[in-house]
Amino acid sequence: MDKDDAAERFLSAPQLAEVDPESRRVLLSIMVEANAAAGAVLLEQGQPNDHLSFLIQGSAAIERPTAGGGTENIATLNAPALFGTTSFFRPTPPTVSVRATTDVKLLTLHHPAFERIRRENPRATEALLLAVIRVLSERFDLLDRRLSDHLAQHHGDHPKMSELSNFRARLFEEPNL
Repeated sequence: MDKDDAAERFLSAPQLAEVDPESRRVLLSIMVEANAAAGAVLLEQGQPNDHLSFLIQGSAAIERPTAGGGTENIATLNAPALFGTTSFFRPTPPTVSVRATTDVKLLTLHHPAFERIRRENPRATEALLLAVIRVLSERFDLLDRRLSDHLAQHHGDHPKMSELSNFRARLFEEPNL
């Protein structure tokens, strides 16, 4: 991948819109560029995750296995997108897989580089963490909207709806859910 092309795609990502140009350049300098073919597993469910990835070209599916042995497509990511966030920052393996649905270009941040930038450039680290928080906040808001819509459409239809409604309430009320 052309370094200037990767830099342009990364620096123009909406998640980084409010990050100062110098911090974006620092972040770009510690990331590893990679290409992957359609069908490649970019993040594997249940396996340790040591990286945070920025999808800068192409698309990928967030998947998980179903009880019947198939695969459920949870969502599609289109560049620019960020994935690997929850398992990168927590010592638990990812609960989903991410598979390239087209040929993709990625910029990947591995834990050792992240630890180095935390020590050497707190401003760039803060910028990255704010971008991750924005992405996670958007996803949480989307999940809440979809859950609210589902509950509104099926209110009183089934005991599971009451269970989902109670879970949603607890999510906002209980800090250690």
